[in-house]
Amino acid sequence: MTAISEFRIGHVLGSALLLTTAAELVYLLVWGFWLFPEGSWVGKIIWTLTCAVAMGMAISVGILMWAEPARSSFTAWWRTAAIVAVVGSYCAFLCRAIDARFNYFGGSDHRILFLASGLLPAFLGGWLLGWWLYCCETATKARSETE
Repeated sequence: MTAISEFRIGHVLGSALLLTTAAELVYLLVWGFWLFPEGSWVGKIIWTLTCAVAMGMAISVGILMWAEPARSSFTAWWRTAAIVAVVGSYCAFLCRAIDARFNYFGGSDHRILFLASGLLPAFLGGWLLGWWLYCCETATKARSETE
């Protein structure tokens, strides 16, 4: 087993946190402030930031444990996509259940749309993060070796 450098850990962690925070801020702006502005805005902000950090950390740990050992292969991309899809999907269902209690984001009235707005980004975000961490890096490395 090869040790993972501190730089690489930071790169994976930072990328996952950036992705989840960006997604959660879009949810906050669209679902929390624009479509359903009633309710506690402070509660919505705390919920959003907590979810962003929790998802980013869970995704990072999964990537470092399951995808990073296959870093030099195409498998790492698909493993990353699967990790993000599983964590993001779980969070979408969990948030729908929690929102049924608080009704901050309209999840109780618009269940299917609420779930779709969580599931679609989970799958697309997994593909994007896998590409960013593994395919983009591999292409850059291959290009520098040929020059």
